[in-house]
Amino acid sequence: MRLEKIIQIFLILGLIGCSNKENNIVIINGKVKGKQPENIEYTTPINGKWFYGNKKSIEPDSIGKFKIEIDSKKPSFVTLYVMGKASGILLIEPGKFYNVNFDLSSKDKKFVVTSQDSLSQNFYNTLPSPDFYMIGLNQFYKDSVPSEISSKISEFREKEISKFDKLFKQGKISKQYHKLALLDRNVYYKSLETGAASILLRKLLIEEKTKKIDELKKYWDKKINITELNQIEYESSPWFYTLVYNSIWYNLFSSEKPDADDMEKMHETAERMRFNIDEAKKYLKGETLEYYLASFIFLQSWQTKDNSKEIIKIYDNFKKEHTSNPYNEYIATSIKPIIDFHKKIESEPTNDKIQIVENKENIDTFDELIKTLQGKKVFVDVWGTWCGPCKKELQQKDKYSKLLKSKKITTLYICEGNNSKEKVWNEMINFYELEGYHILANEKLVADIIEKFGKNDSFGYPRYLLVDENGKVVNSQASYPSNIEQLEKEINENYMW
Repeated sequence: MRLEKIIQIFLILGLIGCSNKENNIVIINGKVKGKQPENIEYTTPINGKWFYGNKKSIEPDSIGKFKIEIDSKKPSFVTLYVMGKASGILLIEPGKFYNVNFDLSSKDKKFVVTSQDSLSQNFYNTLPSPDFYMIGLNQFYKDSVPSEISSKISEFREKEISKFDKLFKQGKISKQYHKLALLDRNVYYKSLETGAASILLRKLLIEEKTKKIDELKKYWDKKINITELNQIEYESSPWFYTLVYNSIWYNLFSSEKPDADDMEKMHETAERMRFNIDEAKKYLKGETLEYYLASFIFLQSWQTKDNSKEIIKIYDNFKKEHTSNPYNEYIATSIKPIIDFHKKIESEPTNDKIQIVENKENIDTFDELIKTLQGKKVFVDVWGTWCGPCKKELQQKDKYSKLLKSKKITTLYICEGNNSKEKVWNEMINFYELEGYHILANEKLVADIIEKFGKNDSFGYPRYLLVDENGKVVNSQASYPSNIEQLEKEINENYMW
C-alpha cells in the first residue's frame, strides 16, 4: 500500500512537471502571402531577453504556411523577418498561441497578427522595431531646448502607455503583458531622451558653446543616471542595450568635454570598442553586464567598420570573464568570419580582375561615373564596409556573378566613402574577390547618389540598380542578389536584348 502511494506521488509530480513544461511552449502559426521567401527568420529570447544574435530560421511550406515553437518561461519579445521584405514583433506569453500573416504584396501592413490580443500586437507593430537603432530620434534632437525635447518625448510616451492601459482595463491583454509593455515603452523613451541629449551635447562641444552646454547638463544630469540601469527587469526590453549605449556616451560628453578631433578619432578606431566595454563595467554587474557585453560584441562583430582584430580580443576576454554565459555560441558564429577574413587577406594574392575606376577621386556625380562605363550594361551595387546586410549579400557573389556574366553585364561596386575607410575597402573587395569595377565614393558623389535615388534624404544600404548601355537607369531598385530568381527576371525585363 505504501509503495502504491509513493508511485502515485511520483506520477503526480511527473504529470505536473510535464504540464509546466508544455505550458511554457509558445506556438506561432504563420502564413506568407505573395512571393514565397526561402525562409522566415525569428529571434528566440534567452532567459526572457531579446537577443538579436539568437536568430533561427524556418522554411515555409509550398503554400506559405509555417509553424514556430519557442520554449519561454517569461513574457518576452520575438521578432520575425522576411529578409529584405518585412518584419514584425510579438510580445509572447508562455503557453499561448499566435497567428501571424506576412502580406508581401501589401504596401503598408505587411505583418498582421490575428490572435486573441491582436489589437495590442498590431499596435506594437506601428512602433519602431528594436534592431539596435533609434529610428525615431531625428524628430527630437533638432530642438535645442532640453525641456521642449523632454516634453515632446513624454507626450509620445504617455500616449502609448494610455493605449496599453485602456486595453488592459478592457481585458484585451493580460496583467503580465501590460507590465512588460509599459516597461518596454519606458525603456524605449529613456533611450530616445538619452540619445537626443548625447547628440546635442556632442554638437555643442564641437561648436564650443559653453553657456548652452552648461544649461543642457544642468537639465539632463538630473534625469540621466546610468547607475539606475543595473536593474534586471530593464533587460526584458529590446531597447535596454540602446539605453545603456546612449547613457555611456552621454556620460563621456557630460564629464570630460573631449576635443572634437579626439572624439572623431576615437569613433573610428578600436579605442571606441574598448571604451564601451570599460565604461559598461563601471556601472553594470552580473547578468545585466553580461547581457550588455554580449549584445555589444555581437553587434560590433556583425557590423564592424574595419573587421577589426580588436573585437576578436574583446570576445576572448569576454569568454574568460563569463565562462558559462548563454550567448557564447551565437557570438562565436559572428566572430568566425572576422577571423577568416584576416587569414585570407594575409595569405592570398590580389585578384587581377578587380579594377579600380580611374580618376576616382575627382568623380563627383553618378552620371559622370556611369559615363566611364558607357556602352556596357551595368549592375550597380551601392554598399558600405560597415554594412552588415551588404556583407551578407556579397557572400552571394559566386551565384550572381555567374548570372551577370551569362548576360554580359558588368558589375560596378560603389562603396560610400563617408564612413568607409580606404584600407578596409581595399581589404574587403579582395577578401570577397569582387571582380568588376570599384570606386570609393567621395562626399559629393555620395550626396548625389542619395539625392538621385534616396527618399526624403534617406538612403538604405545595400542598394542595387540596373543601367543600360546608354547610361540610363532602367531599374533604380533592383532585387537583392540573394533573391537571384527575381533579379534574373528584372534583368530580362529591363534590358533590350
